[in-house]
Amino acid sequence: MAIKKIPISQLKPSPIRHEHLSPELTSRINRLRLTLGDVYSQSMNEWMDGFRRDAHPESEVEWWERLTRCYLEYTNTKDLTDIQKKTAFSILFRLAMGNGLKDVESDFLRLPQGARQEIMSVMGETIQ
Repeated sequence: MAIKKIPISQLKPSPIRHEHLSPELTSRINRLRLTLGDVYSQSMNEWMDGFRRDAHPESEVEWWERLTRCYLEYTNTKDLTDIQKKTAFSILFRLAMGNGLKDVESDFLRLPQGARQEIMSVMGETIQ
């Protein structure tokens, strides 16, 4: 089956499905925003808007929390530049979204030697 590509200009956000999210879920979303702010800069309103449009915001938050754990596990023990941190996050994000290694292979060149193996190891243990 061929995948039909839709131009970005034709994409529209889904409707708001949840007028309000619980205070506990909102707190978790805020932690994600604060933790990833340097590599995924969105305002709290943008984060909340996205999750309010999700059919299952709880499971989406869990997915982001797993991704964040992968990011922190890889970056916390390294002295990376801001660009390297953004690159690592981009690689992790795209792999977690189902992109193949070939889609991110050239990005690994911007990271320290051994990054590919370390990131794959971290993802294998955390992302489902």
